[in-house]
Amino acid sequence: MICAAYKDIIIPKKQMNQNWEKALAWLKADSWKDLPVGRTEIDGAKVYVLRQLTASKPLSECRYESHRVYADIQMDVKGSEIIRVCLRDSLKITEAYSAEKDIDFLEGEADPLHQIVLAFPLAAVLFPWDVHKPLIAVNEKPAEIEKIVVKVAL
Repeated sequence: MICAAYKDIIIPKKQMNQNWEKALAWLKADSWKDLPVGRTEIDGAKVYVLRQLTASKPLSECRYESHRVYADIQMDVKGSEIIRVCLRDSLKITEAYSAEKDIDFLEGEADPLHQIVLAFPLAAVLFPWDVHKPLIAVNEKPAEIEKIVVKVAL
């Protein structure tokens, strides 16, 4: 996981590729500002973005998820949420991996567990090994969120 202001994100050299270069250039150029809700392709299936109007939820309603093909750059442009991040080892799969959606869901007590409050201009880069539980309400008070998730094929 990487957390930084979205204009300051640096991907480790070992992970860097053309898809990351396109995603970061697009993000840092503020191309997300006039984006419609839904999916917008930046470079076909290699790099695309989802703009979501959603809401944070109580912790008990949130689920751990992970991906295999894509990494996420998540950024709340309005509102805020808590995202928990952990390793897969201490969790069990509750919904099998869907190749079509590139996601599986997990549950359990995570160890070690990290958590961040995601609020603009902070962004979180989540790699496939970063199992994450997004949309947790800050101070246990659900609220509306406008969020972008840039999906970067690895």
